[in-house]
Amino acid sequence: METEINSQADIIENLINRHIINYCVLMDIPIDVKRICIIASGSSYNAGIFGKYFFENIANIPTSVEYASEFIGLNFDNYDKDTLYIFLSQSGLSVDTVEALKKVKEKDVKTLCVTNNLNSTMYNLCDYRFYIDAGLEHAIAATKTFSATVVMLWLISLKMAQNKHIDISQETSEIYSIKNDILQSLKSYDNLDLSAKFLSKLDGFAIFGYGKYYPLALEAGLKIRETSYLNTSVFPSGDFVHGHFALLNKTKAFLTFITSDATKYELDILKKVLKTYKAKSIVVSDVYEDYDCDILLKFQKGRSNIATLVNMIILIQMLSLKIAKRLRRNVDKPQGLIKIVDSKE
Repeated sequence: METEINSQADIIENLINRHIINYCVLMDIPIDVKRICIIASGSSYNAGIFGKYFFENIANIPTSVEYASEFIGLNFDNYDKDTLYIFLSQSGLSVDTVEALKKVKEKDVKTLCVTNNLNSTMYNLCDYRFYIDAGLEHAIAATKTFSATVVMLWLISLKMAQNKHIDISQETSEIYSIKNDILQSLKSYDNLDLSAKFLSKLDGFAIFGYGKYYPLALEAGLKIRETSYLNTSVFPSGDFVHGHFALLNKTKAFLTFITSDATKYELDILKKVLKTYKAKSIVVSDVYEDYDCDILLKFQKGRSNIATLVNMIILIQMLSLKIAKRLRRNVDKPQGLIKIVDSKE
């Protein structure tokens, strides 16, 4: 797991160099997409929520994200031919995602997949296919394939925006520095070991995030649960005020994300939590700010938006790894956890 975490700078740089030439995004995608439906499970589902953020905020395309297992049971009489159905699976063999794809393929609609397996059922069935080329992932917990999937969804959203003549220069500014940004961030965490030591002593804790940091919170919760077997409760920050705050009467700690581009609303939520509850607080941030938290887990901001996001993804992976190692878990082979794939493949 640690080796695969540390390999992400090269993988993501390769994706960028393959698809962005002279700040222009080159890839084959469908034209005139009115809506997008992303279908996935597990970590891929969390990546899909990042995709929703990218497609709606960069390309201005309404997007929904569905659990593959839930999507299979839906009874659609009519599939929308203006909708692009995107399927995510690192293996390309996830049973529920493949079954959902087969259901969609019965209709005359456009399908696209993002996967790390060129020889998979999903890759072979989809109309448009994107290979993240992250190399075989030996650890059960997805790390390098997760970040590569997120970056690929970002690239696809840029291409769709480009096709609509939307200015993407803000997103691609300094993009060729992404490898150095990631490598520098890996060397500059403050209080990572302290955070892992503290959290490893708990039975469970809460995690919340706002906007694009909500899927980051989901992925952090999943990584910690599947590698350390700690109970993590994850919520969007905005919804947390509607009753979920009560959880902090019992939990001993929470983890959240506040960056230099945080809105006043985000900061107000954090201040309310810190003022009202006695739970210990760990705030992940790219700046030294007096948030009045117990532990400030600082990382280095990237020179591009996507670099900053990848740095945060890698940080929560490293945190999960360090918690698990303190608890003497076998992070590469968690108990009772396997990759569920199509056995016929």
